[in-house]
Amino acid sequence: MEQLYCQSYTSSPANNLQVNIFAPGEQYTRIGVQVLDRKDGSLIVRYRLYASYKSLRIEVLLSGKHVAKSPYNLEGPVYSEECYCPQKHPEVWLEHMSCKESIPQIEHDLKRFSSVDLDKIAVEIPERFGDRQSLCHYTIKDNKIYIKTYGEHVGFRIFMDSLLLSLTSKVKIPDVEFFVNLGDWPLEKRKTSEIHPIFSWCGSTDSKDIVMPTYDLTDSVLETMGRVSLDMLSVQANSGPEWGKKNNTAFWRGRDSCKERLELVILGRKHPDMIDAAFTHFFFFKHNESLYGSIRQPIAFFDFFKDCRDWETVPQEVIP
Repeated sequence: MEQLYCQSYTSSPANNLQVNIFAPGEQYTRIGVQVLDRKDGSLIVRYRLYASYKSLRIEVLLSGKHVAKSPYNLEGPVYSEECYCPQKHPEVWLEHMSCKESIPQIEHDLKRFSSVDLDKIAVEIPERFGDRQSLCHYTIKDNKIYIKTYGEHVGFRIFMDSLLLSLTSKVKIPDVEFFVNLGDWPLEKRKTSEIHPIFSWCGSTDSKDIVMPTYDLTDSVLETMGRVSLDMLSVQANSGPEWGKKNNTAFWRGRDSCKERLELVILGRKHPDMIDAAFTHFFFFKHNESLYGSIRQPIAFFDFFKDCRDWETVPQEVIP
């Protein structure tokens, strides 16, 4: 068996890998465990706690025998995502998370905002973008989150809300204020030094928004093995047929959020042997069935991987 563990695999081994996680001394352990087979000889094992425990024991078994240094003991406390247990000292939390003292990308994005007049931007930013955009003014005071929204479509604030609620449940955040753009397009296009600091999930070479990881990534991290089943890890275990067996067509489904999508569907109707593109919903433009074809039903996300090429379903400014 020792030789088996040292072999290099490019496909899944026939033996089933079993992972058990439990809390010693507890009668019941509320932990979800998921083993993801990447079908290339490697496996991803992840777990989610639904309660907090003093310690955990992790067993990794192959054919009923422990692998490597299994079992592994994690000395706690080990907290669930739902626990409000903020570390009072941020520097301690940063050390526990093995955070770097400096991150070049963040330093680069923030260097143009060496000083910020909060009273000034609290007036100017809403005046510029408040009526026609989707904007949130966040204030964190004494580790409590306060919000003021601007614009008609502010439903996407739930993603930023959940991120901040998760963070403040883990560590005491210093008092801070900032604006977040909830839209799909960057806001700050000024070329002068009089630019406003706005955090966004999107950006471009001709904008000055401070770009964060897209909301889809942060949401999948927070809700993994919960209400979200599609994330950066689960897709690795659902990549569809082998490359040689995939459909040799470009595939796209989505709504009419920009004119480029209209052009793509028209192109697909001209070349159906090369491009399978269709709309699942019309919201911004008038539906001309003779030009764009009929509305199609949405398909399961993992079905996208049946094709060799997939076009992005979000604006290029928010691609992670």
